[in-house]
Amino acid sequence: MCATKGVLNVTEQKRKLSVDEQIEHLKNKGIKFEYCSEEHARQYLQKNNNFFKLRAYRKNYQKHADGKQAGQYIDLDFQYLVDLAVLDMELRYLLVHIALDVEHYTKMQLIKRVENSDEDGYTIVQEYIDSLGEDRKKNFLNEIKKNRDNVYCGAIIDKYEDRYPIWAFVEIIPFGRLVSFYRFCAERFNDKWMKNNYYRLVTCKEIRNASAHSNCILNELKTGTAKYQTDHDVSRALMKIEGITKEIRTRKMSNAHVQQIITLLYMHKIMVTSDGVREKECKKLHEYTQRMYKNIYYYEKNAVIKTTFSFLKLVVDSWYPIAYNNSTEKK
Repeated sequence: MCATKGVLNVTEQKRKLSVDEQIEHLKNKGIKFEYCSEEHARQYLQKNNNFFKLRAYRKNYQKHADGKQAGQYIDLDFQYLVDLAVLDMELRYLLVHIALDVEHYTKMQLIKRVENSDEDGYTIVQEYIDSLGEDRKKNFLNEIKKNRDNVYCGAIIDKYEDRYPIWAFVEIIPFGRLVSFYRFCAERFNDKWMKNNYYRLVTCKEIRNASAHSNCILNELKTGTAKYQTDHDVSRALMKIEGITKEIRTRKMSNAHVQQIITLLYMHKIMVTSDGVREKECKKLHEYTQRMYKNIYYYEKNAVIKTTFSFLKLVVDSWYPIAYNNSTEKK
């Protein structure tokens, strides 16, 4: 009997491995323990990370195609996986923080856009809710009602009783709903800049959610995974960076994870107006790129990882220059 597509039957399920068996499995796959002893690796797998998540970073490595080592990974040490896991964790924390800035300024932009128009702040929200259609509207209102007991936004929901002004509405909806509302407002005002921002915000939402849910980001850096073409304005901004050729830009931005990271950095760059906020993220980004290169010798023979790190550093150095950081510190 064939298994349903995408679902493993009982005979296909992989059995649970003990930590010792996990070590042996890695060794059988050609993963070395030269920079990290097997005992240290055993302690790490017991206390710091799980086998399934750590081995995800192996996707960045090639396997021997033939010979005695056929099917084994090329130049992969356990410590390289550990380093990538640490870099990934720090990147997720950083991206969540950057995404929160983008979310805040998205709300600000919407509110200011309404304040500078003839809108009363209430009608546009109600018309957005009505535009959802009966089923989606019902689901949305149920989501809101479920949050009445929420200690953070319940008071706002109770106060306005389903008649929300925009300045209250943006505080009780999740980021995904905010992006949807942003699109409605962009079309309402026939604002081309906002319409373009909407598509970039959709991309930001993906990397934000992945980071917030602790999904691996640096586990698959090979080219050709992006589902969509890179936004035109993002591409133009990358074209201006010295050291990034058209070939490099096209190749690196064809990776879905890299494309989303760069788009988020671009949106932060164009939307955040506070020098203090930009200074803070500038400092964190440069601290991260320094950490990225701490063990760069691990990746001397891995062009995918090494060139991705180089690409990210070039973008950070250009869009968040140290000169900017130093000038704001002196103020």
